[in-house]
Amino acid sequence: MTGPPRNGHQPGPPPDTRIAIIGLGSRGLSVLERIITLAKLAGPAAGRLRVDLVDPSCAGAGVHDPGQPDYLLLNTTCAQVSMFPDACTVGADVDAPGPSLHEWVTSRGLRLAADGFTVGASGRAIRPADFLPRRILGEYLGWFLGQLRQRAPGHVRLVLHRAEAVAADRTASGELAFTLSDGSTLRAGYAFLTTGYTANASPGPGAPGGHAMISEPYPLPDRVREVAPGQTVAISGFGLSAMDLMSCLTVGRGGRFSAGEAGLRYQPSGREPRLLLYSRSGVPCRARPLVVEFGPRYEPLALTRTAIDELRAARRGPLDFDTDVLPLVLTEMRVGYRRCEARLAGAEPELRGQLSQAAGRGQLGRALDELDARHGRFDPAGLLDGSAGMRLAGSAAYQRWLAGVISADLAEGLAGFTRSPVKAALDILRELRDTFRYAADYGGLTGPSLEEYNRRVIPQLNRAVVGPQYERHAELLALMRAGVLAAPFGPAPGVAWDQRAGQWTVTSSRLAVPCRRAADWVVAGHASWPEVDLSASALISSLRRAGWIRRHRPGSVHVRGVDVDSDQHPLDASGRPQRRLWMLGPLCEGAVFYTNLVPSPRVWSRPIFDAHRCVAQLLAAAAAGRPAVLAGEPGSG
Repeated sequence: MTGPPRNGHQPGPPPDTRIAIIGLGSRGLSVLERIITLAKLAGPAAGRLRVDLVDPSCAGAGVHDPGQPDYLLLNTTCAQVSMFPDACTVGADVDAPGPSLHEWVTSRGLRLAADGFTVGASGRAIRPADFLPRRILGEYLGWFLGQLRQRAPGHVRLVLHRAEAVAADRTASGELAFTLSDGSTLRAGYAFLTTGYTANASPGPGAPGGHAMISEPYPLPDRVREVAPGQTVAISGFGLSAMDLMSCLTVGRGGRFSAGEAGLRYQPSGREPRLLLYSRSGVPCRARPLVVEFGPRYEPLALTRTAIDELRAARRGPLDFDTDVLPLVLTEMRVGYRRCEARLAGAEPELRGQLSQAAGRGQLGRALDELDARHGRFDPAGLLDGSAGMRLAGSAAYQRWLAGVISADLAEGLAGFTRSPVKAALDILRELRDTFRYAADYGGLTGPSLEEYNRRVIPQLNRAVVGPQYERHAELLALMRAGVLAAPFGPAPGVAWDQRAGQWTVTSSRLAVPCRRAADWVVAGHASWPEVDLSASALISSLRRAGWIRRHRPGSVHVRGVDVDSDQHPLDASGRPQRRLWMLGPLCEGAVFYTNLVPSPRVWSRPIFDAHRCVAQLLAAAAAGRPAVLAGEPGSG
C-alpha cells in the first residue's frame, strides 16, 4: 500500500480536504502521523489538508494519563514501544526516524528507583526490558504529538478542539457534521473514529448493591477512593486490571514490599482493605518473564498464512477455529518447545532443519511424536488450558494449587523465553498473533466458532501471554502469605447482593466443601470492551440510533463491538459501508482482534499498518478528486 502519487501530471490542484480525527490516543496519533507524512511525501499533489483533532484534552496521552501513579505499569517492555513507523510496516513511506520509549527516557536522564516502579532523577539506569509506568508512556505520546505538529508541512493545517464529539449528521452536500460538547459544529469530508475504550452504561446506584459495585476499574486510584481501610473488596479476575487494583489498594495505600530470606515480604500500612480474588476459570495468568530476552524472529512451520489459505480454500468459506486452526496452533507450540529444548543442548540448528524437512514432507506431526517418545510427552493443549491438577476439595486445597501454579510459572520466568521450553512454547501465541488475526478477522470464522473463540480461546490466549509483570505475581504470593489477600473460591463463584446484611456474598460453585465470604465492595478486575448497544458514549449512541453503525454479531453474548469491513469502514444498519468514516481500535474488537496495542519498532505493526492503508486510501481519492460517497448518498450503490 502506498500513498498518493509523488510525481506525475495532475489535472489541477485537488480541492481542499477536511479530515477529522475523533479521539487522540495512540491510535489517533498513528492516523495523524500517517496523514502528515504521506502528505509531506506527496507535496502539493496532496492538496491543502485541514485536520481537526477532537479530544477532551488534546494531549495525545489517551488512557495513559501522565498524572496517574507510577505503580501502574505497562505490560510491554520500554524497548518494544515506538510511535515512529519504519520500513518493516510502511516501506519507504517514512519521515525522519525517532526514539523508542527506552531511547526517549534514556535521553532525558530518567532512572528507575529501588522500588522497581518509580521513575525519576535517581536510581539505576533504565534497561530496554524494563516495564515503565504508564504515565511515562503518556508523556512520550504527548511529546510525539508535539513532534508531529512541528513536522506538518505548510499545506497541512492542524486545528485542535478540546471537546468531545457527541453526535453526527450529514450536510446537504454530503459532508459529515459533528456536534461537539462545547456546542460548536465541525464539518469534515472524512473522519477517523479512534476513541479507544469508550465506557459502557453501568448498572448505576439504583441496581441492587449498585452503590457498592465498581463496574469499571479505571481511572485509578479514583475508582476505589471510597474503599475504607479494613473493608473487604472482592475483585473479579486474575488479569492485568486485577493486578492494578491489587497494587492500588496495597502499595497505593502505603504498604511496602521488601526482600527477605524466605522471599518477598509485605509490610502493611494499616490502610489496606482485605482483598478477595476470583475468576470464572479459576486459572491464573502467566506472568511475563523476569528476563525478557527475545531470540531471532520465529519462523513457523505449521501455523502459517499459507496453511490458513489452504484450509479456507478447502472449506470454501469461513473456518471453524477448533477444528481447523487450533491443531496448527498446538503443533507450532510443540515445535517451539522442542526448538528451545534443543537450543539448550546446543543442537537447535540441526533440529530446526530436521523439522523443516519433516514439514515439507507432511510428516511434522510424526517427527514431533518421535521427539515425545525420546524426551517425554509435551502437552500443549494442557499448557494452554492451564487447569491441570486443579484441587477442588476446599478453599485451602484450591489456594495451595493456585500458589503452586504461580510459583512454578515464576520459576520458568527466571529462565525467560530463550531458556525455558515452557515459556518458548507459550510465546508462540504472542509471536504469531498476526496469524490468529489472519484466520479470524473480517468474518474469517463461522458464527458459532466466533462465539467460542471469544468465549474460550481469547481468554486462554490472554492468560498465557498477556499476563502481568513478573514482580506482580511475586507480590501476589507475598500478600497471600501476609493474610492481606485470599482467593478461596475456586472457579466461577456466585456473586449476589444480600439486602438484609447490606453486603455482597461470594459463594463457591465447584468446591467440595463450599466457601462463602461477605464483601463490602465488588470490583470488576477487567476493563470492558466497548459495546454498541450499551455504550455510554453520546457519539456511539447517536451513530447507532441513526443507523450509521451496527453490531458485528447482533444478539451475540460475547461479540458486542462495531461491524466494519476489511477497509475499516463501519457498516450501517443495512450492511453498507460508510465510506467517509473509518473506525480503528477497541470499538471494533470482535470484527477484528487484539486491537489494544501500541506500535513496536523494527517489526511489522498492525496499528500502524491499519492507519497507513486507511490514510493512503483517503489521500489517493482526494488527490484524484474522487471523494468517497456515503452509503445512502446519490451514487452510493
